[in-house]
Amino acid sequence: MATIRCPHCGNPVMIRGSQWECGYCGDFGSISSLHPSEKAKLMQAATPSLQLTITVTDTSDDEEETPRRFSRSELEDMVRQWDLSENEQACRDLLIAAFPEAASRWSVEELSEMDTSEFLVETAEHDPETAIQMMKLLLDTAESHLQDPEVAEFLLGNELYDLCLSGYIRPRLLKHLKSDDRLARQLFQSAYVDSPQEDILLSCAQLGEEDLRQKLLDLLAGNPFPHDELR
Repeated sequence: MATIRCPHCGNPVMIRGSQWECGYCGDFGSISSLHPSEKAKLMQAATPSLQLTITVTDTSDDEEETPRRFSRSELEDMVRQWDLSENEQACRDLLIAAFPEAASRWSVEELSEMDTSEFLVETAEHDPETAIQMMKLLLDTAESHLQDPEVAEFLLGNELYDLCLSGYIRPRLLKHLKSDDRLARQLFQSAYVDSPQEDILLSCAQLGEEDLRQKLLDLLAGNPFPHDELR
């Protein structure tokens, strides 16, 4: 069969039924979103046993019906600028693009049904270290907006909320917080302080990490945003 290439990065893609997936950049989509030349290759290679129907005609109507796919750099820009108007799932899609090996555990259809929180928690069950790296990528990319109460609540109170409370990552997260001052500031000096921070402090007490607990409390004391006192 002819090599079918990704419309975004140009690398070979895998064809699964009526969907394609790129193992290099993590992009995916329906057959109709491929370039016309690639769709033509598939049509030429199709056999009766394949049961695959492809329309090669590239019209403006087809463009409107096909959801736009974004590159990793485009997704990073959306999260960095915190403009999700073109893609409300930009956080999830950025993680899928940045961690294709982790995303490969699920089909394209399964991934499309997950939101960011579900993808992070599911990943944590298989690979807690990768889930923490995903957390750090989102926080680092959106860092300039963590002082915006609305954005901070969306990230820490929604997208990362369940992950922060997950027992799968807790010991590893505390280890990272010991050495990663940037991560500690992001979590404890953002405009959102609630259950995630409280649970982390409780874990410090339970696991005998008193020095870390005091470090995090000191950061919290310097948080200029109103919050309930945590101990």
